[in-house]
Amino acid sequence: MILRNRYKTHAGIPQGSTINSGSLLEIYFQANIGEIASIWRDSSVNGNHASQSTEDNQPVRVAGGGLDFEDTNDASTASHMDFTNFDIGASTNFLAFIVCKIEDAVEAPCFLSDSGTEVMQFTTDSQFQLKTGINSNITHSSIFTIPTDVKTLFMLERTNGSTGTLKVYKQGLVCDGDNNAGSTNTGDISLSNLGVKNNPSNESNWFDGVMYDVGVLTGTAVTARNRNLITDYLLSKHGLERLAND
Repeated sequence: MILRNRYKTHAGIPQGSTINSGSLLEIYFQANIGEIASIWRDSSVNGNHASQSTEDNQPVRVAGGGLDFEDTNDASTASHMDFTNFDIGASTNFLAFIVCKIEDAVEAPCFLSDSGTEVMQFTTDSQFQLKTGINSNITHSSIFTIPTDVKTLFMLERTNGSTGTLKVYKQGLVCDGDNNAGSTNTGDISLSNLGVKNNPSNESNWFDGVMYDVGVLTGTAVTARNRNLITDYLLSKHGLERLAND
């Protein structure tokens, strides 16, 4: 997969800069690439499309691109989608990114998961949780919070192989998990669900809001350079401001 910046940026990244990530871009669901309620096509080379065949559980496409997921707190009507499971191995570097607008309160909206022990979710507006069988709660309130009803770019990055160093980013502003238990996590994690935790049984923690772009990059493609290129591409695409350089 090639991510190409076709937009002028405020961070000085020239038009045409690219990231040649190939199959290391595991999934990439993006706004304005023909997404509809029943299917969100994967723009990576893997063609791992997210889908929902049950009408009552389908998200709604919004004007301008993206899908609106509704948390009704009811498995028969809450929105979510599924894709073919893929695994991020133990001690494997990865970068997960989402451009979203969370609606109402930030109360554990899950954006990627497989089982109840393999989860990426916003616990609150002040804390992010990664569950791999190992729970890491990264409290970022001293650096930033996640607002409601505001389009925001968020990233979770794991680097340093066997160390499993975790960092979270809001539009380039970094919190590295210092002084809390969320600074490292080397566990493996499988992902197959979009917008829900623990599907297809005991579903919970539905995402309530709009997802615009969602992707996961793994392995050797996870570098500071590529993270910054992806950040600038998404900020420019969605008209968002870079908050700080890390």
